[in-house]
Amino acid sequence: MRKRFNWALWLGCILVVFLMIIGVAGPYLAPYDIDYQVKVRNEMVNGKQVIISPPLAPSGEHLLGTDKWGYDLLTKLLHGAPYTIFITLMIALLRLLIGAWIGLYIGILDKQQRWWIAIENAWGYMPIFIPVYFLLKGININPELPTFTLVLFFVVVVAVLGSPSVAASIRQKTEQIKESQYVLAATSLGAGRDQIIFRHILPHLKEHLVIVLVTEMIATMTLMGLLGIFGLFVGGTTMYYDPVEYHSTTHEWAGLLGTYRSFVYTNYTWIFLIPLAAYMLAIGSFSLLAKGLRDKFEQTYSRTPFI
Repeated sequence: MRKRFNWALWLGCILVVFLMIIGVAGPYLAPYDIDYQVKVRNEMVNGKQVIISPPLAPSGEHLLGTDKWGYDLLTKLLHGAPYTIFITLMIALLRLLIGAWIGLYIGILDKQQRWWIAIENAWGYMPIFIPVYFLLKGININPELPTFTLVLFFVVVVAVLGSPSVAASIRQKTEQIKESQYVLAATSLGAGRDQIIFRHILPHLKEHLVIVLVTEMIATMTLMGLLGIFGLFVGGTTMYYDPVEYHSTTHEWAGLLGTYRSFVYTNYTWIFLIPLAAYMLAIGSFSLLAKGLRDKFEQTYSRTPFI
């Protein structure tokens, strides 16, 4: 039987590698310095003096145009890419580590821990956006703390609050695998708990852990986008008055969405649509990768019930 080409996996891998490269090299590829501003100026066009003022539409000079303050949009996107990609990756990794540790050690126990299952059930109905928003709002808007501290606090808070859902998934898989004959045989021969986890359960969870990592990156990006729409940006929010405006200090892509959301209702819609396209590309890339991985593992282990 001929195997079906896994286009989602290949396309997802290509796009994710592209995003990783942009995340590493983005600030060095930026056409302008992050503080460069286009000023209002007079130019001679067809023999007439014309006032040129931002926002400027996409052109050869500014490939993605500028915002109304004269900042180059491509430059902002490239400088914000490291925060967007690698903060998301850090949070997903932390969630996976915390959740795997809890899920494995609770799932391996002989009796179901009803207290933990009650926590999982209760936490499953809690929109994580609510505690994150109120925990960060006080220190994140016009912050006195440095950007690194704010980023670190964001990573820890979002990772810890998101880990119970990961733990629930891994606990359920662990409970299934521990009933397998080879695990029961190892237990009867006197294998300790750590030996069973690391030699018999983890090897059969590796595919599931990879999928969990990718899906947690998608969930984290979605949360960042929701926070951005409400004016809470990763690394700090600078708030201006008269009129009220919110600006991202790190230029991460969800923050740019929040900064430019008011331009949806103007003639300069591209100012919002360009960071929206970058943000959707990031989420779409990891979604394709997750789908491709699921398809690959289902084809490979279709006869294995716990994959």
